[in-house]
Amino acid sequence: MASLPEELQVREAAARQRVEELQAEAAELALQLETAREDLSRLEITRETVTQVLGELSAAEVEPDVPAGECRRRTRRRCLMASG
Repeated sequence: MASLPEELQVREAAARQRVEELQAEAAELALQLETAREDLSRLEITRETVTQVLGELSAAEVEPDVPAGECRRRTRRRCLMASG
C-alpha cells in the first residue's frame, strides 16, 4: 500500500497532466474561434458590399436619363450606366 505522500504525488501528477491536456485543447479551440471569427467578418463584409452594390444598381435604374453635360457631376460609372 502506498503512503499518503506518495498517493498525493500520484494524484498531483494526474491533475497536472489533465491541466496540460485542457490547456492544449483550449489553445486549439482559440485558433478555431479566431478562424471562425475571420470567416464571419468576411461574410459580413461581403453581404454589406453586395447590399451596397445592389442598392446603387437599383438607384441607377430609377434615375432619369442624364444629359451629356451632366456627366461631369456624376461618377463615370453612373453616367455610363445612365446613358447605356
